[in-house]
Amino acid sequence: MASHRPLTSSAAALWWALSALVFAHHSYAQQPGPLDAWRLVRTVTNPYRGNQDLVLIPEHKKRDREYYLTVGDAVCGERATCSVNFWTDASHIPTSAAMQVTDLAVMTASYERNPRYSAPHLRLSCSLYPSREVAELNNCAYFPGAAVPWKSPSEDANRKYQ
Repeated sequence: MASHRPLTSSAAALWWALSALVFAHHSYAQQPGPLDAWRLVRTVTNPYRGNQDLVLIPEHKKRDREYYLTVGDAVCGERATCSVNFWTDASHIPTSAAMQVTDLAVMTASYERNPRYSAPHLRLSCSLYPSREVAELNNCAYFPGAAVPWKSPSEDANRKYQ
């Protein structure tokens, strides 16, 4: 039977360092990769609603409701009241709460948490849905200036008589 010698302090230190590296690699592997990365670009002060967190998300996640909820929860942390707005284009993320229509038009979603709500309130831009019916069934947000992929009722009504 082989006898085991106690590790020297340098061998023990090496063993702990290697263990930490393996653990860190395993933990990193559990984190979302760069394709799923989001970034809190800035927080702006809104005189009517407190702070608003402005977040950049990857283009391929713009229709993923669960992703928005996960990111909203992460950004808000323990805050009972929180407002998060999302974009896929960093050049349109506003620098203040006085947001330009051109920036609002390409906003993809809004997430709000309030003690009066039973759950966080997430609304994706109506422009992300294929039809008005689907969009409104999902309680979409009509952001100012956003183009929707369907005709408005007024355009439909006007076309009948043209």
